[in-house]
Amino acid sequence: MVKDKMVELLQEHFELNLYEARAYVALVGFGVLTPAELASVSEVPAPRTYDVLRSLEKKGFAISQPGKVNKYRPVHPENILEKFIEEWQERVKEELEAKKKAKEELLQLMRPLIETEIPKYGVEKVWVVRGIRNATLKTKEMFEEVKEQILLADDGYIAINLESDLIKAIDNGAKAKIIVTPNVLQRLGTSKIMDYYKKGKLELKVLDKFELPMLICDDEVFFALEDMAARYFNYETQIWIKDFRVKALFEAKFNEYWEKAKKA
Repeated sequence: MVKDKMVELLQEHFELNLYEARAYVALVGFGVLTPAELASVSEVPAPRTYDVLRSLEKKGFAISQPGKVNKYRPVHPENILEKFIEEWQERVKEELEAKKKAKEELLQLMRPLIETEIPKYGVEKVWVVRGIRNATLKTKEMFEEVKEQILLADDGYIAINLESDLIKAIDNGAKAKIIVTPNVLQRLGTSKIMDYYKKGKLELKVLDKFELPMLICDDEVFFALEDMAARYFNYETQIWIKDFRVKALFEAKFNEYWEKAKKA
């Protein structure tokens, strides 16, 4: 019903609760109502009508006319809804600035902790990362920290979705060798990765299939455990390892793929 949709929109976007939204729609429809009349024409319970109407008045959606029995009329929807949006925009700006300031303050306060991260946690060599969002954040971090070499065997996510991070790492001096499957190569199309390949800034090959997609950045290795159901729901379990011996094993596997692959 149209009335239900109006109530839903007022609740979802204009911060009215269910009874307030029903009351405002009734006021717009009938023009002027007493609390008793509101109870008879809407689904607002009689014991709640006084509180609901006073709340609407406080929020700027209604105006009261004092008398033996108070009467209420609605503020025109165009006026109050536009005013609400303007105030909301200002509030969002203020909240955004507050969050930015809080971020800077937190970074300043945490700097001593960040600077001591390696000696405190350097013994940690293996992490389990679950979910596409966390995997993306970890991959970005690897690209930010890589200094010398990137080896990427990718069957469908990193080259396409983290292209800018990969390119930035190359611009910062890292050498890159990339293997992709034919469908990924097709999707890269006119991407900057293809542009860098044509200019000789990275090496790129294509291989029909490889059973172990991986990302190696210097001594860090990142790969997903095979789980098709988890991949379907974007909740793959991925493993990050920082160990030169493990890196050597994965690099040997990467080199096997590289030998079999063809130039893009």
